[in-house]
Amino acid sequence: MFTSTQVDVQLLARYPSLSAQSLAELSIGRPILLVFLRHFGCTFCREMVAELAEKRSQIEANGALLAFVHLGTEEKAKTFFAYYKLDDAPRFADPDAHLYKSFGLARAELRQYLNAESIYRMLFAWLDGHFIGLPAGDVQRMPGVFLLIDNQIRKSFRHKLVSDRTDYVLLANPA
Repeated sequence: MFTSTQVDVQLLARYPSLSAQSLAELSIGRPILLVFLRHFGCTFCREMVAELAEKRSQIEANGALLAFVHLGTEEKAKTFFAYYKLDDAPRFADPDAHLYKSFGLARAELRQYLNAESIYRMLFAWLDGHFIGLPAGDVQRMPGVFLLIDNQIRKSFRHKLVSDRTDYVLLANPA
């Protein structure tokens, strides 16, 4: 059983989306599936964002708003998310990784991205067209996905390997 974890509301309030609503404001009264990306060139992040774009309607059917946190610039984010037709999803630039740290997303150790499982998974991601791109941000920062409601983490998926995957639709369900 998962217990809710309160997040630093003052920190969340410092991060406005493109619509000028802060992460703290967006979290009030509705679930947010908050996705933290490693970097825009990451094969597994590209694969994850493609899957999230494909499953967006199912995620939203659970009442959740799909939102992203990234380490890059807004200029690069605009191009990246437009490619996946997610340019209207709230996104938050966190180049100093303050949000990443507050959500418990550490920097990867070499064994978390250079291992047999990740190399194997990368080959399959490449077969699906999710190739490596130019990195932007801290390439060692680990990704994660959180269900945030009223500034509390209700569910979480913190990657142990950069290649880990989860059921995003299930994670987005507040029940």
